[in-house]
Amino acid sequence: MGKAVRKCSIALIAGMAIGAMVFCGSSIGCHMLSGGRVYAAEKGTDSRGYAEKPEHYIPLHIPLDDYTVGLGESLWGISESMLGDGRRWEEIAVLNGLSAPYPLHPGQNLSMPDKIFYMQKPASQRGEGYYLTDEGAFRFQDPGVGELGPCSLDSRLSIFMEEDSSARVLWGIEDNEMGEDAWAKNWDSVCRSMEQTARTVFKDNLKDIFFEKYKLEDGKEVYNICCSFWDEKGEGWTVSAAYRFGKKNLVEFIGIGPARHGPDMGKLTLYTAATYEEYEEERHMGYGERDGTVYRGMSVWDYPWLHNPFVLAYECVNDRNWFQKKELETAEEDYAIQWREPVLPAVIKEALDIEGDIMYSDVLKIEGLEVIEAVRFDYCNINGERFDTDWKDIPNGNALIQDISMCENLYSLRVQIGDVSDFSPLGELERLEELKIQAGRTVKNLFFLDKLNNLRICILEKASQQTYVDSLSDKLWEQTCEEEGLSSFRKEYDGEPGLAFEYFDFRGRTVGHE
Repeated sequence: MGKAVRKCSIALIAGMAIGAMVFCGSSIGCHMLSGGRVYAAEKGTDSRGYAEKPEHYIPLHIPLDDYTVGLGESLWGISESMLGDGRRWEEIAVLNGLSAPYPLHPGQNLSMPDKIFYMQKPASQRGEGYYLTDEGAFRFQDPGVGELGPCSLDSRLSIFMEEDSSARVLWGIEDNEMGEDAWAKNWDSVCRSMEQTARTVFKDNLKDIFFEKYKLEDGKEVYNICCSFWDEKGEGWTVSAAYRFGKKNLVEFIGIGPARHGPDMGKLTLYTAATYEEYEEERHMGYGERDGTVYRGMSVWDYPWLHNPFVLAYECVNDRNWFQKKELETAEEDYAIQWREPVLPAVIKEALDIEGDIMYSDVLKIEGLEVIEAVRFDYCNINGERFDTDWKDIPNGNALIQDISMCENLYSLRVQIGDVSDFSPLGELERLEELKIQAGRTVKNLFFLDKLNNLRICILEKASQQTYVDSLSDKLWEQTCEEEGLSSFRKEYDGEPGLAFEYFDFRGRTVGHE
């Protein structure tokens, strides 16, 4: 049996006006795995604002490791450097059982209280009754400016869509199958896994990435990721993600925007995740689904209940699909392809501007392919570029399918060739995500689909050309063959009509055949 692909909703707010966000306290600590900081919290009015009006702020706690005292240090200095506020020295003293005159000596280990990062609420959320009256709803809000838009779980997302999509927030709410505070005990391994995914997706275009885990006042955790990268044109972008794992729901907020919005996008997703409140009713947010196609890049992502933020960001800013390509590690792995028919290699040479032999490294450059025979026109589309061709020169459709199977980096394939009885070589295209076959000959074996673990969309159907051929009398069929050049669609195959498949449309469901 094949792999199950799960459908889920993800909603989009596009074209948001991103403004300055206000945070109080010193810059936060982070779990940095590479490079420098993507953003730091702005230094604001310290914790006095929170002490005076705590209802205006959301405290985020960051656990700290033990601190080793250096020569000549004081509790005030340690508190100021590690906690951002020297006045918290008494907390350190109490936590470590120190009393006046609070002696310290070099090498002494001190347990540290949580660092507290104060996030100021928007004016519209300050004071009692700030929260939405619709149970389970939330707002995307800029803490320094105001709300961007309320969102009820059963509201339609079209009200948030605008023309400009340079800055956007994607969000998803699902039943929590990962467990409450799912990453509390393995956050370090989560960070390593996510950094590896980011490196796989962005490669040399990855600039920086950092991670942070916060505790809220109720002890629940918020997990935050921020990554900066360059698109294929060399322009800078940021993707940030914040996650909550509650008793009932898991929520994810993914912000994508130009580098100049990096701090704002990161704080926006973090703020929304921190203020989200669970509710007891069943989740009924179903808008934003796109036939199961929103779960992208799962082959390099260890968390099947969450979206891959790096692949979503890559596809958003580059306007193209991402998939894990096969690459040659050494030149010695390359070799000249031996073809079974002459038409496809001729088109590949023209498309890729190749003189001489087509090498294995050449066919790895092919990501999208269409081979189409139709009345009055044949064509082949390679990587989005169309070439007129003539498929009558192929010995049979099976030979063409075998040649197509050499293109191991294909993620999208459409085949409309009549006399193919064996599609099993396509099972070698393990990176294939989209497959459409319009056949003319009866195909009995579909087990090759079980090998395509990344397949998201698969449509198998009888070609309209075969229906047209079947409708003709024998005399008209002979005339059509001569005048229109149809060669692979026939009246009969092995003495039987061209029945092809029953219509089959697989989109995000389990692939599998008895």
